[in-house]
Amino acid sequence: MTYAVGTGSVDTGSVDTGMICPECSTAVTGNFCSSCGADLRAGSGLLGSVVSTAKTSVPGTYLRILRSPVKATVALAEDPTFRQHISFLLSGLAVFCLFLIPIYLRSATPPGAEHLSENVQLVLKVFSQVAIYVGTVITFLVAYGTFRLFSKEKRSLRAYFKLYCIAYGFVLPLYGSYEFLARTLVGGVGLSSFNEQLTLEQWGSASAIISATLAILLWCYFIAVHRRFWRMALWKATLLYFGAAMASYQIAWWLMAFVGLVLRGFLIEAGVTGL
Repeated sequence: MTYAVGTGSVDTGSVDTGMICPECSTAVTGNFCSSCGADLRAGSGLLGSVVSTAKTSVPGTYLRILRSPVKATVALAEDPTFRQHISFLLSGLAVFCLFLIPIYLRSATPPGAEHLSENVQLVLKVFSQVAIYVGTVITFLVAYGTFRLFSKEKRSLRAYFKLYCIAYGFVLPLYGSYEFLARTLVGGVGLSSFNEQLTLEQWGSASAIISATLAILLWCYFIAVHRRFWRMALWKATLLYFGAAMASYQIAWWLMAFVGLVLRGFLIEAGVTGL
């Protein structure tokens, strides 16, 4: 916005109409956010540049989502100026792997493989966990097709990919750090423990109850993000996401079991390991 002063003019550095407040994710049209009061005028000088960089950095983005997980996730996905979604996902994945890889290598042998050699058991352990992440990719594709089919909001695949990157970039560090705390430091039941055979005593433990509660909260987060992104009723988003996740999980599990079986046969034939 420009005001005339004498024969000159003064530019107040106002934001464009339709901008999203970087602090609370509210749509704004002026120099200040009507919701949180943040100053939205373009920063100047070195300090303004540093502040702007900090807000768009991975830690800054993570803290922004942490303050309002559902609203901020969707706001970032819809913000055309935010293009760091892939780096945000890779950063979250790096933290996740740092905590989880040692746990997975020590995880229980898949049921029915106890009689196999140690090397084959290790291969099956890896593939039983990889199935989960292959399932994530399949879930993305199945969920996109399902939501696009039943939603009036016809989002593009690129837009949905951006949403997925931001959502998983936010969740993965929480998942990994909690698993490390629950399974390594405490020695209890974590989220990944539900993929293994648990005893009745383990199911009734405090760590199992906390992990189950956290798993439900993560489901609620993804359902709420989809509901807001696709602009649909909560019950409809719940049914669609739950159905897509369950179907893709089964597909991924059987796919990776088949690959693991083929690899095991190859190793035996090559003489690398035996039964």
